[in-house]
Amino acid sequence: MKRHLVSVLFVASVLAGCGSDPEKPKPTADIEPPPAPAEKAEKGDPGIFGWFGGGSGSTGLRPEDRKGVAVNAYLWRASLDTLAFMPMEQTDPFGGVIKTGWWVPPSTPNERIRIFVAILDTRLRAEALRVTLFKEVKRPTGEWEASSALDPETVTKLENIILNKARAMKIQDE
Repeated sequence: MKRHLVSVLFVASVLAGCGSDPEKPKPTADIEPPPAPAEKAEKGDPGIFGWFGGGSGSTGLRPEDRKGVAVNAYLWRASLDTLAFMPMEQTDPFGGVIKTGWWVPPSTPNERIRIFVAILDTRLRAEALRVTLFKEVKRPTGEWEASSALDPETVTKLENIILNKARAMKIQDE
């Protein structure tokens, strides 16, 4: 139990320490950056389900007019920035999905974590962000098995880190 607590605290401290350093280059991704919120407002942002719900007739926009993301740009950028230390397996700016690969904390080589982030709304609010953390433990045979020893507070801390970064980005842009 003590080892799991140390592991969770280590992950939380690593995630909390992922702040922006003006001297270091910002992480980049092989995706189109999200548009500024004003750009979305000009196009009449239909909300997250409008982008997917049945073709161009559902949004009133032609397919060539659908650029950027259908989720909150600040939450998207803050999520990518916060998880930049982990390998990225899937990033979908249109669906607002980020799925990391497995990451092994250096202090606990027999444990690994994976994080799934879903951004559910175009507004910057806590309900628009859902973070799921997966943890596996290595058996003596070398096989990985899912662990149920996750502290729900770790997920809450990670969500708060992302939300605070997103709010800071929004304030900086205003």
